[in-house]
Amino acid sequence: MLTIAVDAMGGDLGPRIAFRACRNLLKSHPDIRIILPLEAELQPQAHKFLSRYSDRVDYLTCSGHVRMDEHPRNALRQCDNLTMGSALNSLAAGDAQGVLSIGNTGSLLLLARHYLGMAGGMERPALATQLPSRGKPLLLLDLGANIAVSAQQLVQLALMAIAWYRASGFPEPQIGLLNIGSEPGKGPEFVRQAGEMMEQQLGTYYHGFVEGDRLFDGYLDAVVCDGYSGNIVLKTTEGLIDWMTHMMASELGNSKTLKWMVPLWKASIRRLDRKVSPSRHGGAMLLGVNGHVAKTHGKSDERTFRYALEYLVGQIRSRDQQAFVDEYQALSAGLQWPDAQSGM
Repeated sequence: MLTIAVDAMGGDLGPRIAFRACRNLLKSHPDIRIILPLEAELQPQAHKFLSRYSDRVDYLTCSGHVRMDEHPRNALRQCDNLTMGSALNSLAAGDAQGVLSIGNTGSLLLLARHYLGMAGGMERPALATQLPSRGKPLLLLDLGANIAVSAQQLVQLALMAIAWYRASGFPEPQIGLLNIGSEPGKGPEFVRQAGEMMEQQLGTYYHGFVEGDRLFDGYLDAVVCDGYSGNIVLKTTEGLIDWMTHMMASELGNSKTLKWMVPLWKASIRRLDRKVSPSRHGGAMLLGVNGHVAKTHGKSDERTFRYALEYLVGQIRSRDQQAFVDEYQALSAGLQWPDAQSGM
């Protein structure tokens, strides 16, 4: 039986969307249990949604939750009584095999490090997810965990990406570094330095700089960037897909000539939705901490939350955490960090 701890608090649409998503997961996966930390006054509401599966739901009573506008250090001071802290503590204690949170990202990073610790000499955790591209999924990291990074930390993110692939039996992933141009002299200094270090030390894994308009060409397995850039890329991509989907539906619905084609388009639209809909890629893994932790964004609806749960389940079942750590340590053991970068 696989057990997941779910922090349902902090989303824009309230905890009901999480309760519905959990109900759907329990319905489709009879071998899954859920740990649900909640304030006492919300537990009756959760019971209404999950009563049919009450034998596979464990409630933990908490005194509060992390607010979206709360400073992460305030959450750390009272973490043992908060829903996010209780969920992470369940993973740390071995009661759960994974955690999904919709709460404050900064607090999740800090509390995950507090309860779980960093794995295998990794310096900072990174939010990562696979996005659809031509031919194969693209692993993009960091998506917002680290707004400012050093060159050395970008190299460490690249090592995470390589280790993530190698741990799943993919020996030669191709890694790119996001930049404003593909030429060696382009971009800010820390990106140029990171590119030089990757060129010298990552060998055939490193493909070079990649510009934003080449991200989805399908020739790379992973792209590394700072969290500021990665978050902008992710949200811009989501917004563009939403707008294009709306525009397509509007064109088909408003044109008398095209209306008759709607039934013919439905199957294609469903296939397209499965590949590119932002709701299907709403879950991001927090790589680098000791355990499987996933984050879904605060505006997630029921559908997005449900796919984030499925994404976490898939990661737990297909990705061996110890193999990931072992690969990272093996890759980083032979690297020589420049003196100027030490201590960054």
